[in-house]
Amino acid sequence: MSDDQSLIKARYCRSILKVAAISTEQEARILLNGLATEQVTTNTSPAMAEAERVALTAIRDLAGYQHSRSVPQSSSEWMRAARAIQLWLNVHDQ
Repeated sequence: MSDDQSLIKARYCRSILKVAAISTEQEARILLNGLATEQVTTNTSPAMAEAERVALTAIRDLAGYQHSRSVPQSSSEWMRAARAIQLWLNVHDQ
């Protein structure tokens, strides 16, 4: 299974989200739009696939909100994406 590949992607997404949080609005949009194009990793365990799908959906939603306005790191959209990524990372540790 590709759970290890999915884990690498989760770490990457977490890192990019952290960088976006300290970036300008324009830079954050570019970073989030890049993450929004990610697809779910194939051949992962069901739990990993679900966690990845939820996290990528939250990232896409955040990118959509960020596209039309500034979304502070403390916003519910930002926090939802960060929590979803953390849950994705936690699946691997179980």
